[in-house]
Amino acid sequence: MTMTSFDLQLAFVLVVSCLSYSKSQIPTTLDGPFSPETRRFDPSLRRGSEDVPMEDPRLAKKVRSNFPEQIALAASFSSTSMWISWVTGDAVIGKNVKPLNPSSVGSEVWYGEESGKYTFVRHGKAVVYSQLYPFEGLLNYTSGIIHHVRLDGQMFEICILFL
Repeated sequence: MTMTSFDLQLAFVLVVSCLSYSKSQIPTTLDGPFSPETRRFDPSLRRGSEDVPMEDPRLAKKVRSNFPEQIALAASFSSTSMWISWVTGDAVIGKNVKPLNPSSVGSEVWYGEESGKYTFVRHGKAVVYSQLYPFEGLLNYTSGIIHHVRLDGQMFEICILFL
């Protein structure tokens, strides 16, 4: 087996890394407790970021505002229940944003054992998340309406269809 120049370079880097590591190791929490250290905040770091503009085609909505999006099914605390979550309404980014009212729409899931016959309904809760910045120049954010409904019971032994 012959060593190439790349193999020699890699071996050199590994040896140098091991030598430098053995001289000064990064402390862990097992080495503590450490005295607290406070550093002055660098205001030049608060310049914002280059966000994707809301008009960008990658962010364009493909459905009406009240149509459910981001539908998620998640396991719950018991084997006979699950959570269904979705979002309606539009998120808003800007200086003067007004959150949507989560009580303005219902959070309910209709389901059944046969296509077109949704005989069961469960109601849940809706929330809106907002991030309002107190600093000049930062844009505020408010989400669409996020719905959460928990389905429970012995229904998971059969095929369930959702509306």
